Amino acid sequence: MFKLFCTSCTRFARLWLMCWTDTNTQPRAWPQRVGLVLAWPLFVAFQCLHWLGFGLDELLFSAYRQVQVKRPIFVVGPPRSGTTHLHHVLSQDPSTTTFSTWECLFGLSITARKLILGMIRVDRAIGRPVATLINWLERKVLSSMDDVHPFSLSAPEEDFLAFMPLGQCFILVALFPSADWLWQTARLDVDQDASARQQWLEWYQWCVQKHMFVHGSERTFLSKNASFSGSVETLLSAFPDASLMVCSRDPVKTVPSQLSSLLPALKAAGFDTFDPEFQQQLINLLAFYYLHLADSHERHSDRMVFLDNDDLRHRLAGVVRETFAALDRPISAAFAGYLEQADATSKSSRSGHRYSLDQFGLTEADIHQQFAEVYARYRFGSPGTVLT
Repeated sequence: MFKLFCTSCTRFARLWLMCWTDTNTQPRAWPQRVGLVLAWPLFVAFQCLHWLGFGLDELLFSAYRQVQVKRPIFVVGPPRSGTTHLHHVLSQDPSTTTFSTWECLFGLSITARKLILGMIRVDRAIGRPVATLINWLERKVLSSMDDVHPFSLSAPEEDFLAFMPLGQCFILVALFPSADWLWQTARLDVDQDASARQQWLEWYQWCVQKHMFVHGSERTFLSKNASFSGSVETLLSAFPDASLMVCSRDPVKTVPSQLSSLLPALKAAGFDTFDPEFQQQLINLLAFYYLHLADSHERHSDRMVFLDNDDLRHRLAGVVRETFAALDRPISAAFAGYLEQADATSKSSRSGHRYSLDQFGLTEADIHQQFAEVYARYRFGSPGTVLT
């Protein structure tokens, strides 16, 4: 663990240096650059609290290392392909447990989780004043994000945020487009050597074991991570009884949706628009995700099931039941009842997120050209088999 801590310190120092300089062909606006330079040490200090918690875990809760993670479920797929929708649905199964936003941000260690859970119990005992204030702040400040990615401290969230203390969370690429190791992490299976993959995996396994230690090792661990689409071989080797549910969507829709969803973060980082090189890197990464998942399916067809986004939206209950059957997983009566209710909601729901290819200087012809191999291997928008 000490070696990982030293690695994280090196990464955070490199990122702080990037705050001072232009890290791509598009200059960062000066107000945001100065703000980032001043705020970054505070952010790093906050990440050090996670490391402190991990250190205390070794003294107080070392039994977490004995936790066995049995038959976990990983929801992966290119960003904006329905992974969040499926994750939220699966998280309603009482037999599963998944990271919530507050755990990712504040409670990665067992020590921090137990402390915060204790504070939550006290708050409930005195009438929930803190919870009421937090709920009000979420509605006031974060409701505008609901159409892009619903955010709530109590909601299920992508556990790639667990890699923030390592300085290896891919979301940081919006702030630091030139951080090479972030791009390499997104392509972990092919761009990192065995030693780097093992470090990544050890950290993640520790985080999962700590989560299960608190929430019960008898439950099924559920993870959702679009950025794990480049790590599926590493995950499948580490969790030999894991199942992968892979969401998919036509790149004509995925590409502009992903680019549009990143615009607020880019503007906050001081970039008015997409740098052309950065935009192309993201498009290339999306194409890699599609092809890498298809390649992995050829090797692990018994452990991976593909779900089309349109099919998932229009017949949610049927698709989930078929997926569970294909993976030889039972569906509890309680979850089956919830599925029927969620199915009706899914059919009638409409996203308010608006985007188009032309706002990024792209056309459908561009996408079909750049994703030609993807279109040759996928069948989008129709029920049944996603891969050709």
